[in-house]
Amino acid sequence: MTQAKASPPLTFQLAEFISRLQVESLPTEVISHVKLCILDTLGCALYGSTLPWGKTIIQFTKDCGSGKGALIWVDGAEVPSPNAPLANGTLVHSFELDDIHRDAVLHPGAVTLPAADALARRRAVDGKHFLTAVVAGYEVGCRVGLTCGPSQLRRGFHPSGTTRTFAAAAAAAKMLRFEAKPTHHALGIAGTQGAGLMAAQAGSMVKRMHPGRAAQSGVYGALLAAQGFTGIENIIEAEYGGFCSTLSDYRDLSLLTKGLGEEFVLLNVGFKLYPCCANNHTSLDALQKIRSAHPELRPQEIDRIVVRTTRTSTLHVGWRYRPDSVTTAQMNLSYCLAAALIDGQFSVDQVTEAAIARSDILQLTQRIQVVEDPKLNGLGDRYRYAVALELYLHDGISLKEEVLQARGSEACPLSESEIISKYKLLASKVLSPPKVQRLLEAVLRLERQEDASFLGALTSPSN
Repeated sequence: MTQAKASPPLTFQLAEFISRLQVESLPTEVISHVKLCILDTLGCALYGSTLPWGKTIIQFTKDCGSGKGALIWVDGAEVPSPNAPLANGTLVHSFELDDIHRDAVLHPGAVTLPAADALARRRAVDGKHFLTAVVAGYEVGCRVGLTCGPSQLRRGFHPSGTTRTFAAAAAAAKMLRFEAKPTHHALGIAGTQGAGLMAAQAGSMVKRMHPGRAAQSGVYGALLAAQGFTGIENIIEAEYGGFCSTLSDYRDLSLLTKGLGEEFVLLNVGFKLYPCCANNHTSLDALQKIRSAHPELRPQEIDRIVVRTTRTSTLHVGWRYRPDSVTTAQMNLSYCLAAALIDGQFSVDQVTEAAIARSDILQLTQRIQVVEDPKLNGLGDRYRYAVALELYLHDGISLKEEVLQARGSEACPLSESEIISKYKLLASKVLSPPKVQRLLEAVLRLERQEDASFLGALTSPSN
């Protein structure tokens, strides 16, 4: 009797996928979607460079040493390849606006693009290969996130600092044109460096840095693997001390390879309309629906607000608001709702150092209650952002709205023109209109670029 041949370890199967991936095998919709993701990521980074923590991380990275390798976006300084992703990844995640795969609990752009760009100047790389590397990073990162992302979050880990190391390693390994074996070790080196705690969401700048460190870890993994350094070969699936078994209570390892190469889960990466935690977007959408139906509504008419949502969202964003920092405000549901109600919108102007301590907003947050709803819990992790929002008015009337999926998610996608408009708005904070357009056109024609090392130069206002 012939014994069936055993399947290769799961981590190795991902490595084989990365090493064999070619742009010619990519569906048109994958190429189009990833280019929009790149554009959105660059817009977020450009805006992030104007913020205090963005400026700090740029200077810190420069202080770590100059040398040939990669460019810090916007600033234009050249630093060693492993250093640039620390700055560039942090810039992307600097204002809670970067792209997100909801089910994987992952912001893939903030690690994948900085990791790929960090190696674009080491050897000749055209736009097709660069695009393929970004696709590899997005797809692998999202698949690892799908296995255990929500469970990580409930345990207090920040998947943007843990899961995203795999996305960065995949992109970096592809940029260096690795075969499967060194790619395998790049994943095993990067993944063991994953770190990030969700307590960072309250009163600190360090949450912004988690993707930067993850992107850096991916580049470390690839560069060390290139020198024969070895990593954990079964890092994702190991029963003891493996990534999933250690960081999560629940995991579905079949999602790592199900339909791999034929079904691209990265197509479910969505885009954020509001500069705040993704858990808050459904409530802001619900509020917008109520205001559209009742344009005469005034904040002073509201007695109290009750937000019914899932356990995940209650833990993540439902805590009592304190005006500790901009990060705290962006992560807190009560603040975001109160600011949107009073100002009639929620954009970058609602999350400034001055805005987060406004007395009118603070008073309204005290009348907002976030409660766990067993019914919404029962919908499963796919609907962990679901909310039922109810406004109780002083005259006894109540206004209700339920939103299960936020605008910008794969269930309610934005149009290409909406994504481009968001990019232009953010990029215009740094670049002149002609340069905003030049970068836009370069990204939309990425697969036709002969040299993919243009990102660093085109994000600099001086070029």
